[in-house]
Amino acid sequence: MLQDLDHLMKARGIGAVIIPMHEAMHASFRWLTRGAKVTRGYVVKAAGRDPFLIAYPMEREEAAATGIAVRGIHEFEYEQIFREANDPIAAYAAFFGVVLRENGAKGPVAFFGNAPLHLYLGIAELLVRNGHPVVRGPVDDLIQLARKRKEAWEIEAIRATGERTERVVEEVRTMLRSWHADLRIGDLKELVTREITRHGLIEDHETIVSHGRDAGIPHSRGDAGQRIRPSVPIVIDIFPADRSTGYFFDLTRTFCVGPIPDELRLIHADVLAAYRLARDGMRPGLAAAASQALVCDFFERKGYATTRSNPLTTDGYVHSLGHGVGLDIHEKPSFSLNPSNDDTIEEGDVLTIEPGLYFPEREIGVRIEDTFVVRADGVESLSVSRRDLEP
Repeated sequence: MLQDLDHLMKARGIGAVIIPMHEAMHASFRWLTRGAKVTRGYVVKAAGRDPFLIAYPMEREEAAATGIAVRGIHEFEYEQIFREANDPIAAYAAFFGVVLRENGAKGPVAFFGNAPLHLYLGIAELLVRNGHPVVRGPVDDLIQLARKRKEAWEIEAIRATGERTERVVEEVRTMLRSWHADLRIGDLKELVTREITRHGLIEDHETIVSHGRDAGIPHSRGDAGQRIRPSVPIVIDIFPADRSTGYFFDLTRTFCVGPIPDELRLIHADVLAAYRLARDGMRPGLAAAASQALVCDFFERKGYATTRSNPLTTDGYVHSLGHGVGLDIHEKPSFSLNPSNDDTIEEGDVLTIEPGLYFPEREIGVRIEDTFVVRADGVESLSVSRRDLEP
């Protein structure tokens, strides 16, 4: 939440943050500008003040459409500075100096987002020489921390992405219900890509559609040429973003066509039980790592290896319980058991719960994943589709 950013800046003594936009959109720039459709610009936020967008003239209308305050680049002596400077580094340092001075920023400035490293290392050095302290770390990404808790409109944007994501998965179910011996993983992948596009979504990374041994390796994208065999699990992990808002959704289902082996049914039941255990136990104020430990406890009692009992295992429970979701597919909170992880579950977090069990040499992989929003009394699922093995 934007209000969290002010608290974070104050706690760390940061007077202003600047997020540059040089051709490549960054989630933090998108978040502070409400998705400005510009190719260049700078979003600036001084402590205790609303952010504003510095835009170039040819993109002034797109900048204004964001609804946040917009200032033209030439209001900050831009043309004169860049005409007289010896090189781009000196020019940008002088330009940012004017921006900070006119915005009344007091205290160190921190840069976040994407920026050409060779350029901004020099800019930071010159800003310091000119009397503007620059935070160089170690420091958390304050924008990412502030994005952790979601505003109501962000939750609805994620929910809308999820509704269309589940329609795509329903098309996969329909194709699998018409399974035939020549059906391939590539047929499912083509269907997913086509339906994602049709529903106004973007396949930011290739959707995971894996089968057999590949399903036993959590992030294997799957072999498009592989024929789908009966009685062998298929994992579909789909995580598209809305083409307009940029907000992601994350959903995983495990399917099986034909007769379901007893072993697969038992493993699926254990994963579903772990999913429900984590879901029902999650509350605001809980240490995120505690949920991971809870699921490790459950699986270890069942006799499965976990990354806690054996960090090098490739069988059993081999990954974390979940992650935050927003303008990046992986955001805070983290469920890592590393001692340095102090993330806490908070009301307004949007996160996944996705336990899984994997046995690649037995051609078994099962994962169940839904996206949730944390409420005052627990979690609300933004996923509504069933979690059965049968398509």
